[in-house]
Amino acid sequence: MTLLQYDHGIVRQVLDVIGELLLSHRAERHAAEFREAMAFLEQFLDKFHHAKEERFLFKAAAEECPKVSDALVKLIKEHAQARRMMKSALKALDEGNVPKAEKEARKLVDHMTIHITEEENQVFPVIENCLQLETDAKVHAQFERFMEQEFGKSYYQLAEVFANDIQDRLLGPGFFKGIA
Repeated sequence: MTLLQYDHGIVRQVLDVIGELLLSHRAERHAAEFREAMAFLEQFLDKFHHAKEERFLFKAAAEECPKVSDALVKLIKEHAQARRMMKSALKALDEGNVPKAEKEARKLVDHMTIHITEEENQVFPVIENCLQLETDAKVHAQFERFMEQEFGKSYYQLAEVFANDIQDRLLGPGFFKGIA
């Protein structure tokens, strides 16, 4: 769970940057960076984070934690919705339709903010309490192997660097520190 929550931190940072970009009506002026952030989310959020949840954690949890099975089905459907929003936003950006991309990105930011909160506050605690320690260790090993084979050992470091860099480029260094 800790690794997935760590992923959520990186995702939230990039979602917050996109949210601020949309709120300040600067997406058109920074279309290349907007696209970069959306492409990052497509890879990190969908192909990395959601893939780990669906391939490893949710399968293990479905077997050992039957009380979350309905929630897992709902979360997987929400992953598919997020995937469609990302693809739609990226397609709109490729076509030069920034307003449509903004609309899809806003839906994604709102959707994923709620989704992450639900996972962390409602689903993950139940899974943590019922997943056997051996299963948890097995899932962790699967996460590590998946990351190394598909994305490389330094993927977390690269993702952090990207999240900090896109934040600094679009909002200025220390933007969110000044808000807290």
